[in-house]
Amino acid sequence: MRLDTAAAWVAALFLASCLFGGTVSLRLLLLGTALVLAAAVTFRPPEKLALLPPIWLPFVLWGAWALASLAWSVEPERSLKEWRNEVFYTGAALWVCYVGAQALHAVRIFPYVVAAAVAAACSTALYEFAHGLKRYAEGWHGGPGDHSSALLTLMPCVAIAGWYASRAGWPRSAGFAIWSLAALMTVSAYTTLNRTLWLGFAAEFVVLGALLLARVPRVLRSARVRLAAGAIALAVIVGCGAVLISIQTERVRVGAKAFERDHRLVLWPEIVGYIEARPLTGHGFGRGLLRDDLQQRFRQIDENLWHAHNMFLEALLQLGAPGLVLLLILLGAIVREGWRAARQANEAAAGCGMALLGVLAGVLARNMTDSLLVRQNALLFWGVVGVLLAFSARPWPQASKSAPV
Repeated sequence: MRLDTAAAWVAALFLASCLFGGTVSLRLLLLGTALVLAAAVTFRPPEKLALLPPIWLPFVLWGAWALASLAWSVEPERSLKEWRNEVFYTGAALWVCYVGAQALHAVRIFPYVVAAAVAAACSTALYEFAHGLKRYAEGWHGGPGDHSSALLTLMPCVAIAGWYASRAGWPRSAGFAIWSLAALMTVSAYTTLNRTLWLGFAAEFVVLGALLLARVPRVLRSARVRLAAGAIALAVIVGCGAVLISIQTERVRVGAKAFERDHRLVLWPEIVGYIEARPLTGHGFGRGLLRDDLQQRFRQIDENLWHAHNMFLEALLQLGAPGLVLLLILLGAIVREGWRAARQANEAAAGCGMALLGVLAGVLARNMTDSLLVRQNALLFWGVVGVLLAFSARPWPQASKSAPV
């Protein structure tokens, strides 16, 4: 087996392991092995191997500021642990997946391995849901928070694969398998009883739809085409909204709060107060550094209010204004690379760019009311970003059909 092929296999298995809870040791073993193999590939690189992803500099700057925060962190030991988990490991995931996805046979490895893992995780979620919410929360699929984050990270990839299958003239069986997986993911998404998941799905499909519409030549972009696109977008939004209302009804039935009584509406003003106390430096890198104060303050309301429940407030709370700026620059770099790829004439490369923008839209929507871009969710997100960045730069053959969409 070629060394780069071995790196691709191990990196793909690492991504697959991020879809399941209770696999910390396995993830670290696979990540460490992938690092060794990817490093070995760089010593004897194949032709045209790009050693660093195009977003490496913003990532390093953000990580460096997070590391510097140990000097003023309210809990330096915890900040160091969080930095190792959320910067070093995620940076390693980004790099090994970027290098592995450049292997000659990577396009035959990553999609199949990850798709099989997605099907297994979704099937597990459905099985556990049928046996009660308590068992569901402890299932191998990672529970509602991690499973919903994984679905949002991977749904744009599956949707774009379905689009490209029709463009490239793949067998009908391939298209059927892809859309069946998308349907399984949608059904599995309902089991999470998560509301922002559906807002994320809506954001993803609106972004993907707009990008696909932009590829239609102006001469074909008639009023009828634009009307049809708008109707589809409206249907997606209404459908996601209907599911969201259904989920909220079920949540209230089992004891959850109504929208207008959501405890985060009480939490966020308090978080702003903590931010104002250290606007330039923050309190130190790592989710939950102020957990003792927050739990003491909100003990009578909700024991889950121990972090900011919003990724941008979390960035300000941890790293101050410079940290938020660096995070926005990093996210902007992802948007830039996704937009560049999405505008390419080659449909495979463009599909990877569109998927990358869709993934980012969904993950941002998910983390507006929570702070779940950590641990296995962060590893999966940055690994997928690495794969899509590498795939978008491959010398793809042109799809067999010549129409733009």
